[in-house]
Amino acid sequence: MTGNRLHIAVVDDQQLLVAAFRSLLDAQADMDVVATAHDGRTALDALRRARRRGDPADVVLMDIRMPGLDGIAATRRLLSDPELSGRGGDRPTRVLMLTTFQEEELVLGALRAGAVGFLLKDSGPADLLAAVRAVAAGRAWLDPVITPYVLGALEGRPEQPAGGPVVEVDSATVPASPPLGAEPAGGPGTVIGLLPGEALTSRERDVLELVCRGMTNPEIAARLYIAESTVKTHVKALLGHTGCRNRVELVIHALGAGMVRTDP
Repeated sequence: MTGNRLHIAVVDDQQLLVAAFRSLLDAQADMDVVATAHDGRTALDALRRARRRGDPADVVLMDIRMPGLDGIAATRRLLSDPELSGRGGDRPTRVLMLTTFQEEELVLGALRAGAVGFLLKDSGPADLLAAVRAVAAGRAWLDPVITPYVLGALEGRPEQPAGGPVVEVDSATVPASPPLGAEPAGGPGTVIGLLPGEALTSRERDVLELVCRGMTNPEIAARLYIAESTVKTHVKALLGHTGCRNRVELVIHALGAGMVRTDP
């Protein structure tokens, strides 16, 4: 460990991509690459060795789809192991998922495994560095290209093809905000603050857990035996509590901050 430099691990089955990322990251004045791997199983071993020698990874750039142990399974094992992840310590490990796939089931699985960021592999260097720094600082990062696909899954609607219109959200559940998929002010990714906890009512927590399971408002209403309008009211309150703009950000916020736990 050198001063306040960020420790980064790069895990991807494409060796050239790992080498390119390592070169970019190591060239930064505030970053050091402390581990690399080409599959999930060797990544866990490399991360364990780095932590034991005093170089714990602050951020793991994790490929979501790899042979053998994929990125979702590796993330789940990493973050469920307090010693390996450093959970509860002063340098916990956070996972930023890398993907070329806009498949909502993979992104939702990664969310449930504990990833707090999603970045497309073809993002520019500035975007990659901004995402790494945001995740290292305890925030979440969501590439806007991925947003409509995740939102489509959470709302139970078909995803839109790349370059097509984004999925719209019920205005009763989302405060006024820029269009989803549009580039937010200040950068191309959506950055969400992760708070250690929120003062939620018991019913709000129930609704939040079901939102994180990908259930729609009618499904939540049926599960909790309440009116759909009541569900919308609770979701709107949750967005207000957390400062999130939509259900996608809310899921990332809740899972990343440990506000709820869902089954894999």
